[in-house]
Amino acid sequence: MSFLSACANLPSIQTSSTTENTGPNSQPNSQPNSQPTLIIESEEKPESLKPFLEQLALRHHIPLADLQSAFQDAKTVPSVKKLVLPPAPGFQKNWKVYRSRFIEPRRFAAGQQFWKKHQDFIQKTSDKTGIPGEIIVSIIGVETIYGRNMGSFSVRDTLLTLGFSYPETPNKKTRETLFKNQLEDLVVLCWKENSKAVAFKKCLTQSGSYAGAIGLPQFMPGSILRFAVDGDQDGKIDLRNSPEDAIASVANFLKEHGWVNGEPVYFDLKDDEEASVSAKQLADGAPVAKLQLGDLVTKNIIDKTDLPNDTPSLIVDLPIPGNDGGTDVRYVVGLRNFIAICEYNRSFFYAQSVAEFAEVLRGEMPINETSAKKKNKPTKKSNPKNKTKKKPATQAT
Repeated sequence: MSFLSACANLPSIQTSSTTENTGPNSQPNSQPNSQPTLIIESEEKPESLKPFLEQLALRHHIPLADLQSAFQDAKTVPSVKKLVLPPAPGFQKNWKVYRSRFIEPRRFAAGQQFWKKHQDFIQKTSDKTGIPGEIIVSIIGVETIYGRNMGSFSVRDTLLTLGFSYPETPNKKTRETLFKNQLEDLVVLCWKENSKAVAFKKCLTQSGSYAGAIGLPQFMPGSILRFAVDGDQDGKIDLRNSPEDAIASVANFLKEHGWVNGEPVYFDLKDDEEASVSAKQLADGAPVAKLQLGDLVTKNIIDKTDLPNDTPSLIVDLPIPGNDGGTDVRYVVGLRNFIAICEYNRSFFYAQSVAEFAEVLRGEMPINETSAKKKNKPTKKSNPKNKTKKKPATQAT
């Protein structure tokens, strides 16, 4: 069965509570309040829901009457359909603007507080999984500012909307299939959690993002089933109220998606025009490590590193609209851990923001550092326990 990555993987969305979908992410224009009122704007539920529930009842041995009762007042949400529409013609991706929304003083202060409060458990999780603590803290911060912005849509109705009434776009059929699968995963998840009528429905209608992502780390229901972890060992997984569950689940997701202990997330290019020209020729926009690090050294794109020459890598392009109407592009070299973050949310902007926010949290990059990074210098191998990249420390604010 197909499923989305940890948080929602939607192409071309322009508004989100957490992340930009550029490639498949979306650029946020606004964020909800920390405890928003549940959005109830709605239409009638689709007729095709009835046979869908009948199939779920058969597949998962859930009484049909219980499913019908839990979905009796389910409806599609018009605003959700608007949020997943492709950007308007002429829309330009802007790495500088995107970065500034996630790497900023309020989120940094909240990140420091979150890390300090949970430092023992974060360190324990990092030691166990090999995922650096700053990466875990960064992802939760980028996703929801540590639980302040977990979304205000009914997850049941959001997935119903996108699974049965996706907007008329070229990928409509594929996306509807994916979201129907997520709705099925939500039903299974909630039934396993508590099959009593009131609790079951409460779980289904809990609030989440406009794409159905849940909790501090914004996991889709399928990712909760497959990758979430009971971090606080209380016998249940609660990504909304348990920071330990969220921390352990983020780490487990990255580990299961190929995180390489001790390898950096990315390298900066050499600080010369030739490196940028060569990088441009190799950049294809796909989050796939098709290149080898040694070839990039040979092409003078980066300096020699202490990683093996056959280390998988890719060229990451981060466009910024230029003052003359054109487009400036910052390039970096992404490694396997960059790809692992892209599995969480398939966007170069997202993965690079997570990596750089992690550096800010570690005190290795100031918040207001120029996003274009005019001086691109590759870095040495990271500390396997707690570094995103190893650089001379310049303390953050």
